[in-house]
Amino acid sequence: MKPSADCTLSLGGLLEMMAERLAADGVADPPPPVEMIAACLLGLTRDRLDSEAGRPPTPEESDRLRRALDRIAAGEPAAYILGAATFLGREFEVTRDTLIPRRDTEELVRIVLYEVRSRPSPGRLRLLELGTGSGCVAISLALERPAAAVVATDLSDACLAVAGRNARRHGVAERMTLVQGDLFEPLDRLAGGGPFDAIVSNPPYIPTGRIDAMGRAVALHEPHLALDGGADGLDFHRRILAEAPRYLAPGGLVLLEHESDEGIIARRIGEQAGAFEDVRVLRDSRGFDRVLTARRR
Repeated sequence: MKPSADCTLSLGGLLEMMAERLAADGVADPPPPVEMIAACLLGLTRDRLDSEAGRPPTPEESDRLRRALDRIAAGEPAAYILGAATFLGREFEVTRDTLIPRRDTEELVRIVLYEVRSRPSPGRLRLLELGTGSGCVAISLALERPAAAVVATDLSDACLAVAGRNARRHGVAERMTLVQGDLFEPLDRLAGGGPFDAIVSNPPYIPTGRIDAMGRAVALHEPHLALDGGADGLDFHRRILAEAPRYLAPGGLVLLEHESDEGIIARRIGEQAGAFEDVRVLRDSRGFDRVLTARRR
């Protein structure tokens, strides 16, 4: 965006240009809406944005937006510049320690909610998320199932700090337990560490050799710890399925997101684990294999 062009644009027009560039950056999925851009970069409320959309931007506003566009053009994910991303219509803080939420993981939440909606439970529904990152999955589940108790683990203290802030922001912190450790490991030192009615995860599932091919925005900026799923992308799925029966209630579900071309192998891993029945691969709303689900015998 050329600085001289800013003079001919209204503030609203400038934000629309920013939104178009964000939509085209290929990382934020879905891209941040104009309202988030204004809030994060200009400090304007929605009402103020509407009332001032026709005025010319100040030089400071133009410079701030232009610099952000330059960073995006250089391959930096828009969500990291804004410090926020949308997930199922809600805004979540993200940092370089966390993955940027995507539509594929929104599908995971929708599938989990459908699968547990009629789940009989003798008491309070108990959900566990492994590798919570920004907390968007666990928090969304807590918001949609207000009677549920949710536990979320992550190896990264930095991620858990972000998840904690997001939980407080969305008013579910009192119903969530965030604990640091590798997958199930912290549950052994946590009071009430099981059994769970459902174990949910969006684990690292990109094959190691594919990460660089995902583009510089992902390969250079997003945390590889949350991306790299080993040679075939399913190392964490094997670990989770091997350990999950110990923490699941009888008849409890495990639901794991995976790449769209990993469904056949993921199902085979679930069947070979031996402790599960009704092993299925569920498709997302676009018809792609998306979530492995299995029920503890």
